Amino acid sequence: MQFANVGLLLGGLLVAVPIILHLVMRQQPKQLEFPALRFVRQRSVQNTRRLQLKHWVLLALRCLAVLALVAALARPGVASAALGRWVLSGSLGVILLIGVFVSLAAWLAGSSRTLAYILTGVTALVGVGALVSALMAMSSSSGPIVGEQEAPVAAVIICDTSPRMLYRHQNQTRLEKAQELGMWLTSQLPEDSQMAILDQRTQSTIFAPDRGAARQALQRLEIAVGGQSLIELTQNALKMLESNELARKEIYILTDLAAPAWDATDAQRLKTALAEQPDIPLYIVDVGADDVQNVAISDLVLSAESTPENHDVTLQVEVVSDGSSQPQTLELFVEQIDDKLPIVENGELIVPKAERRNRQTIELADDQPRSVSFRLTGLEAGTHHGWIQMLGEDGLGADNKRWFTIQARTPWSLLVVKSDKAVSDRLVDALAPPSYRDSGRAAFKIDVISQSELTPAKMEEYQAIAMLDPAPMPDATWQALSSYVNRGGGLMLLLGRAAIKDDFNTEAAQSVLPGKLSRQWRAGNREWFLAPTDYQHSVLSPFRGTGASVPWRDYPIDRFWSFDDMDQDTNTIVPYNNAVPALIEQRIGDGLVLTLTTSVSDPRGDSWNKLFTGLDTWPFFVLWNQMARYVVQGGDDHFNYTAGDVATLKTEPGNETATHLLFTPNGIDPQEVVPDAGTITIPFTSSLGTYRVRPLGGGKSMGFSVNLPPYATRMDKLTEADLDDILGPGRYRLARQQEQIVREQGKARLGVPLFPWLMLIVVIVFGLENVLANRFYRQAPSET
Repeated sequence: MQFANVGLLLGGLLVAVPIILHLVMRQQPKQLEFPALRFVRQRSVQNTRRLQLKHWVLLALRCLAVLALVAALARPGVASAALGRWVLSGSLGVILLIGVFVSLAAWLAGSSRTLAYILTGVTALVGVGALVSALMAMSSSSGPIVGEQEAPVAAVIICDTSPRMLYRHQNQTRLEKAQELGMWLTSQLPEDSQMAILDQRTQSTIFAPDRGAARQALQRLEIAVGGQSLIELTQNALKMLESNELARKEIYILTDLAAPAWDATDAQRLKTALAEQPDIPLYIVDVGADDVQNVAISDLVLSAESTPENHDVTLQVEVVSDGSSQPQTLELFVEQIDDKLPIVENGELIVPKAERRNRQTIELADDQPRSVSFRLTGLEAGTHHGWIQMLGEDGLGADNKRWFTIQARTPWSLLVVKSDKAVSDRLVDALAPPSYRDSGRAAFKIDVISQSELTPAKMEEYQAIAMLDPAPMPDATWQALSSYVNRGGGLMLLLGRAAIKDDFNTEAAQSVLPGKLSRQWRAGNREWFLAPTDYQHSVLSPFRGTGASVPWRDYPIDRFWSFDDMDQDTNTIVPYNNAVPALIEQRIGDGLVLTLTTSVSDPRGDSWNKLFTGLDTWPFFVLWNQMARYVVQGGDDHFNYTAGDVATLKTEPGNETATHLLFTPNGIDPQEVVPDAGTITIPFTSSLGTYRVRPLGGGKSMGFSVNLPPYATRMDKLTEADLDDILGPGRYRLARQQEQIVREQGKARLGVPLFPWLMLIVVIVFGLENVLANRFYRQAPSET
């Protein structure tokens, strides 16, 4: 507890005034000549004692009134509502004691029974209130200890630097407003306070050496793409303050309160940490705009990132409107391929020219997403960079443009190897339809041979091999397949009736297979089917969002193989509904193997399943295409990333060790990067736009694009109920203006004022003193 006016406590000495007056003004006994009658003398003694009791009661009340008034004028306070409840309980306890004392005095003094009953009833009510408040105080948590108001503070100021903070309102971005409030906060903190500035880009968590350094850190704040969420930053702030030696600690979060900045997955951990440190006040300062009007391209989805040349690619964007329903125009631009660019001339980055390929105008409705599709045709071989942009301006320009990169290439070469009874026509046509093969638009160049024609030399001509219902092979063939995969080739094994357990469990065969071939399962009266549980794998990416509605049950599986002792590095992409692996991935060296444990190359009348022989078998058609694309690309082959991701690029043949130049979207000075085994890794992707990579000595230009995560700039604000779920009810203080911040700081530093309760006691005491004085000293009516 602390007092706003400590000197006034000396006024407590005034309690001597009623005592002096009591001693001075007490009546002296008079000597009277009176008959010595015993009953008169006894009556006189009783009256004297009763009068003395009344005097002592009034003296106690007057002294208590002076003390309570002095304490109230000193304006004491406590630091939290929890301590306030204890103070309330104690105040009611004091009033209860006064009531008990006065009630007993009223009964003993022989005053009016009506007054005695009233005082007793009021005392009983006060007693109930004191009991209830005591129970509430015991159930509440303890609060911080209040110290001197101007004592130094260890303060961490967290500033939201998400791209949303570039939203301009009243000619000021939200980041500029946050910086302005942050500068004001640093001036409000007491002398010798320690300050730290945290934002999404913060790498080290240290306190600034002085107030000036903290202000410079605020002035240097820039928008950061990706990085830590506000929940993670708050956890870091708590850890910093936990080790700080100052007694008073505070956290300020300057944010527009938009939901994307708060990663709810870590909310429970933060809520627990805040509950464990109730002595650290948390201030949420809302710098967001009241009336938001913004139109954003929230997402961009490509039908393919890598595609054969002259193949069509569909680009689909989602446009979202916040507070606006005006028509919007979208334009599609694609850069020309020029392997001599980019270059830097006279300090300027020169990139290939871009031409507009398409333009669409759409109608929007507030908060109603609108999907817009563009189609790119006639892409020649090479790396194509482009973007989709929205014309016009709004409050936030960071989400009016989305970049993309597409790799067009010659058709992938795939060798299909079939056993004697395997049927390959359906599988080949699914990957390269005859009309596409005739027009040169097929994604695959496919050759089909029998298993007996497979040789090591034949393998080297293709990017991937698909073995349909493989039969036992010589050890030399298994070893050749293993070497082919180790060097980066892709292999698909689609097991069927030709497999023989003992021959497939030899040491040579196990160098390729994911485990020991165990048994062949037969459904009988049971119902088996493919049952994907997670659609995050690239092979299952076309089913994302619609996976639950895919009718896998309509394509029953009658027979399949299972494995024992599977290698630790295997991954089950798709299981059956009985949890036995159906599609298994295994990486061997620089390549990979996909194993499907049921046959899809049987004749229609004698098939193991209905995956490719049933009606409308589109799910497996899509799955088969994804499997083939996955193995020919050696796994995931990405050219479009989300900000903050680690990007990788594969060099062209012959440049596996050559130094390359990396040109970032925001920089004109290229950086030298050296591939590792033919792969270039770029760990920093914080800038939005196109990243370009070109061999230092000349060659084909490559690259990739980086965009914001979907809905990263949505400005749906958190409500106080949302903040309660994230931080805990009552664990934070919300403010928007400087006056609100000052008021909330006062509550935390000065505590909950006790002045109202003390004044209540003063009023009660003075009231009781007045009532009792009037009752004790009233003149009895004279008899006539």
